[in-house]
Amino acid sequence: MRTSPHRLPSLLVSLVLAAGAVAFPSAVDAGLAESWYLARGRANMKIANYSAAIEAYRKALELDPRSREASRSLGLALLRNGETDRAVAEFDRHLARFPDDAEIAFEQARILQWSRYGYRSADAGRYLELGLRTRDDPVRRRELARLLGRDRATLDRAVEEYRRLLAASPDDRALRGEYLRLLLWDRSHREEAIRELERRVAEDPSDERSARDLARLLAEDPRRTAEAVERYGALLERHPDDPELRLAHARALARARRRAEAREAYARALALRQPPEARLEYADLLAGDPATRDAARAEYEAVLRDQPRSRRARVGLARVLGARKETSPEAIRAYEAVLRDAPQDAEAHRGLAQAYAWNGDADRALAHGAAADQLGPRRPEIAELERSLRTGREPAAGAGARAMVQPGGAWALSRLGGFVSGETEPTPFTTSAVEAGFATARGQGAVASGAALDVRAGWRPDPSTRLRAALGWDGARPGGAALAGELGLERPDDERTWSAAVRRYARLDSYRAYAGEVVQGRRAGGASETDAELRAAWPGDTRVELAARAGAVSAAAVSPALVAGATARVDRALVHAGAWTVSAGGAVELVHHSRDLSGGGGPTDPAPRLFSPPLFATASPRILLAREAGLRGRLTLDAGPAVQLTAGPGGAVRAGGDARLAFVERFGDRLRVGGEARFEQLAAVHTRFDAALTAALLFP
Repeated sequence: MRTSPHRLPSLLVSLVLAAGAVAFPSAVDAGLAESWYLARGRANMKIANYSAAIEAYRKALELDPRSREASRSLGLALLRNGETDRAVAEFDRHLARFPDDAEIAFEQARILQWSRYGYRSADAGRYLELGLRTRDDPVRRRELARLLGRDRATLDRAVEEYRRLLAASPDDRALRGEYLRLLLWDRSHREEAIRELERRVAEDPSDERSARDLARLLAEDPRRTAEAVERYGALLERHPDDPELRLAHARALARARRRAEAREAYARALALRQPPEARLEYADLLAGDPATRDAARAEYEAVLRDQPRSRRARVGLARVLGARKETSPEAIRAYEAVLRDAPQDAEAHRGLAQAYAWNGDADRALAHGAAADQLGPRRPEIAELERSLRTGREPAAGAGARAMVQPGGAWALSRLGGFVSGETEPTPFTTSAVEAGFATARGQGAVASGAALDVRAGWRPDPSTRLRAALGWDGARPGGAALAGELGLERPDDERTWSAAVRRYARLDSYRAYAGEVVQGRRAGGASETDAELRAAWPGDTRVELAARAGAVSAAAVSPALVAGATARVDRALVHAGAWTVSAGGAVELVHHSRDLSGGGGPTDPAPRLFSPPLFATASPRILLAREAGLRGRLTLDAGPAVQLTAGPGGAVRAGGDARLAFVERFGDRLRVGGEARFEQLAAVHTRFDAALTAALLFP
């Protein structure tokens, strides 16, 4: 039998297949089985026997996991059989293997947009993008744009998709409407929204909604408020009694800084309707002009009558009251009312800082300024206020020296000391200072030396109450006499200053009084005076000061002795010349000791050698020269002769006098120098000279 040459290739293919079947029977069987299952699946899909189709496609997929038809068809069969969750899972697997299957990607995106799959809305967008990479479909792209536009985080991507759609269909008004709504959602797209609105208004001048939106967006742009005013003016020509337009027009005028017109526009708008927010805006506008602050106050108070807890009205009222010194105390009460409801209100703290500063309460001003800085952004005006109030209160570190010379035989005493010091204010209401150094004393050939320490603190719970405390140690003095201290209370007000203090301090009448000596084998001297003092002062051009004290003097080897004293002083300002003032006045002092402690009983007398007559009285006309340069410094020279009466043994009337010079000078922002010198003379009986000099570096 002859074979046609035309059938030879077919026979060769058959032979090859037959040989393959003999050599690889399992592969051929698998291929035939897969084809059979795929065919069976197709047939069952046509007759809507989806369960059988699912089984067939699963068998085909088991035989060939890379089968595209089996993979996609299994998902479709599951979906049509109502097994949506399994279909979604199968589509996820299919698209992971075959990301170019646009039809399945779009179908999966459609399903994942159902409400039951809301948690997978991001995946819906991802599958839409996946399908669009393979097939550009305007309907699907619009679906993607809408989906992305639901979330502010994907807003920019949604805008890009709408731009692509509009490039293809620029006259689709519905599409442009969706695009515009998206642009209006976020301020970052304001410029584009304005352009789109301008296009819509140009195309249709009767489009009222677009015209209003355009005017509103223009008003929000500080560079285009003039255009907004014109747009609102045109709208008002058509709707003169529309309260919303009236109010929007007034706001646009205010943003354009056309304040007079804005006030008139607000008044017309509020005549139609008075929403609290608009009334507060009107009050804020009135508050910005000193000439209309009274009207602003009336508006704020009217709002507070209707809404007593309105924070904005309270703050606005406080701000208006704080603009004038005469009403700043009312402003303080208004701000404090705000803080009672909202302790973290930074604006109220800022207002209180300024109001307290205006009323001279620097402590509270600084405290509220610091609170405002912690609770909100740091404002330049508060920073400047704090710098001004802290000048003169800066932390400082320095050094200095003191010297005292008192000749006079058995009464001789000279004293020299050096120290380093530091001072700071831990809070606006507290002060602290420390001084550490050494002291050396000499007298009649004896010498005493030791370390010295002085710690001081102050606390001001309010402007009318000041507490102070001091504790000192002088190692040149013996035993417990080395300890000194003070505890005081001061209450100043506009008319007078009252103070009370309990003090313990060294008596510097002689070397024995200060450092102590050995007399007949036992320690004598080291005298300290402990007393309570009351003081009152009335400031002004005629200054009056009264003081009284009572206590005891104690020393080694003697029992304590009562001491009491009183002083009075009056000064009258005669000349004011710039920073200089010349005053004249007089001072009297009375001092009583209950026992003579002068040591006049001979070399064996253990008395501490104190100037202690039963009565010492002095009267002195005074001349006072003062230079007050504010924070830069001050200088005082106080001097006068004196008539001094001493009662008791050896008593007499003698002439004397004293002079005291004190100064503090600030050089630039970083250096402060201070000093003090005093000279006392009692006829030929007693002479004393004291001096001190300090220098400190300031840390602004």
